[in-house]
Amino acid sequence: MTRLPSLFTAATLALTLVAAPAQANPLQNWAGRLLEWGQKRSTPTTTSVSGFVPPAGGLPANREGGAARGAVCPISNQRLTALLPSTNLGLTAAARPSLFFYLPPTEGRSVEFVLQDSRGAELYQSTTRINQSGIVRVDLPSNAPELVVGQTYQWYLSVICDPKDRTADLYVQGWVQRVEMPDTLKRQLQQAPASEHPYIYANAGLWHETLAALFELRQAQPGNAMWQEGWISLLRMEGLDKVAQEPLAGRL
Repeated sequence: MTRLPSLFTAATLALTLVAAPAQANPLQNWAGRLLEWGQKRSTPTTTSVSGFVPPAGGLPANREGGAARGAVCPISNQRLTALLPSTNLGLTAAARPSLFFYLPPTEGRSVEFVLQDSRGAELYQSTTRINQSGIVRVDLPSNAPELVVGQTYQWYLSVICDPKDRTADLYVQGWVQRVEMPDTLKRQLQQAPASEHPYIYANAGLWHETLAALFELRQAQPGNAMWQEGWISLLRMEGLDKVAQEPLAGRL
């Protein structure tokens, strides 16, 4: 399969993942905003996760898919969008995290998800034909390799517009890094009701878990305006206003 070349070699990534002063570090800025969102509830402050090296300038990626070339893909007012912080890097404590995307109408086209290591080696790939639009959840399955604590991974999600010309794909790309979960955070989650989990995860800086917890609460209580408002607030905080109010469409 022909794929757009990876943007970075291992050496380039190593240079990118260098700690920077707090005032210039977008990941720390994002973590601060996530903490502020998490403190909307009176949950005890958790211990922040550790074990990651924050990027100095954010990791270059592509949160929003470009316009389709020609007429090979359906035209929509909304573009394919990755629900990812503005740093382009999401933190997770999960061995196989969930990722979230806004999927525009595909008219039954195939959607491909690819996970790579920091050197560009493919670790997992799946292709699904889908005919729905909205916020979709991609869960890494049991046959996908576990993410290693402290390692950064790149992923792609592509709508295959023309199987004979993969350069015509609509695609988004981003990064995920697994971090260690402190025992204090594990105990707090065990003791707290599910309704508090999004705020606990946000306090800890875990983007993927925060979204997953909100997603599950919205699915379980679709008429609860508080969860919808929390979801919208969180996405708007990271500049994802265009898709913040799109409906949930389930798992991909």
